[in-house]
Amino acid sequence: MRQLKSWWNAIVQSSWENPPRLVEATMLVFALMVLALWWLRQDWQYLLLTLSYILGAIASILAREVVSPSIHAQKVRLAALFSLGVLLSTAGVYAVRVLHI
Repeated sequence: MRQLKSWWNAIVQSSWENPPRLVEATMLVFALMVLALWWLRQDWQYLLLTLSYILGAIASILAREVVSPSIHAQKVRLAALFSLGVLLSTAGVYAVRVLHI
């Protein structure tokens, strides 16, 4: 119980210090949960919802870095843009192979 309370206090403190990062982390956790659901059901709607959550998180990360750059701003931007490219290319491959678009 003590570890759970310590974990919760760390989340609360993090949300006070950096709210955008908490929102981004929440969006990525939701994306992972929906991706697991897609893995089980194989419905394209779940994959599209996962894509939208991840795109929102990437957009939020890029906007946060523009407004208030961190120490590693360039690395974060490159990682976010690389993730965006990989995500969009894999979504395109999925759309062509499975959905025949």
